[in-house]
Amino acid sequence: MVTSSTRRHWSEASSRSGSADLDKTHLSWFKAFYKWIITIDGDPEVNKGKIYQSLPNVTNYMFFLGGRFRTVRCRSNLALFTGFNVVAPMVLFSIFETNKIWHSKDGYKLLVIFFYYFWAMCLSFFVRTAASDPGVLPRNIHLGQLQKNFQIPQEYYSTISLPAPQTIRGDIQAKIELKYCTSCRIWRPPRTSHCSTCEACILTHDHHCVWVNNCVGQRNYRYFIVFLVSAILSSTFLIVNCSIHIYHHRNHPSKVPVTILLLIYGGLVLIYPVILLTYHVLMTGRQQTTREFLRQEHTKNPLFTKIHRIEHNPFDKGNFTANMLSLILQPRGISMVCPQERHGEKDWRFISVADFHSFEKMGTSA
Repeated sequence: MVTSSTRRHWSEASSRSGSADLDKTHLSWFKAFYKWIITIDGDPEVNKGKIYQSLPNVTNYMFFLGGRFRTVRCRSNLALFTGFNVVAPMVLFSIFETNKIWHSKDGYKLLVIFFYYFWAMCLSFFVRTAASDPGVLPRNIHLGQLQKNFQIPQEYYSTISLPAPQTIRGDIQAKIELKYCTSCRIWRPPRTSHCSTCEACILTHDHHCVWVNNCVGQRNYRYFIVFLVSAILSSTFLIVNCSIHIYHHRNHPSKVPVTILLLIYGGLVLIYPVILLTYHVLMTGRQQTTREFLRQEHTKNPLFTKIHRIEHNPFDKGNFTANMLSLILQPRGISMVCPQERHGEKDWRFISVADFHSFEKMGTSA
């Protein structure tokens, strides 16, 4: 016979169990929401088979808002510094300059509009360059069959040369080289390189930019160029607007200290994007990526290095403008590893494979 005390005990136990399940549900929901906001590593408790939840296991990428934005896990804060330098002058200009210039009797409203337009472009394309897919290729697509001694086939350490159309400058048959990436376990398409910072192979890899904390490749190169152009134009209109304001107070410059500060800031910020854009125009006009240029010149600092045309370049169209437009306006293509898509439970693209040297050691020890 069940007594009242027994019923009370069961009721309390059931209440505690229900409360624990409810707390667990709330915790799971909170964790899932947190992992949706920022995904730093693959968590099996909340992994629903989305690529953005699994890709951090094999690369250095971290994702935000369900894979809609990305960045690279590293200790550098230069991307935040760049973002601050984009936003700060607009805030100061809006507080101290806009109203005075806008209501000026000489009619400078169009200059103010131009500044805000190019500033909005600068911010937008900074985010696109920094947080979009540069052209990441999937991993573990071309896994070799192990030999009896557990060694990787030797051809996977070699380079394949493919025939290419005859170059414009001579009668020598140019060659396109394909290399096997021992980190990603894939044969790299032409002009693809492995980025050790991102831990991924990038299509038409130009360089890894520390200022945006992302690689610049086939799918975001045009964003990078537009970011530089809009940064130059917004800085130019910042200088013009501030110069006009200072001119109107030329007899009392102490009354416009923020305007003088913005003028100096705009001049300093203008220098680096101009140099960088000039180099990219010259390199693309010779059908070179930054990586190809640095490899050709055997240097890590290109700022004081003359840009030469690569001999027997199979991609050279023989025309400066055609070369530049073909690189800057190249088709972005589809994302080969779309973060928001789903994948199978045992998808090899998101599984860490043992290093090749470990197989060689196994073969030696055997």
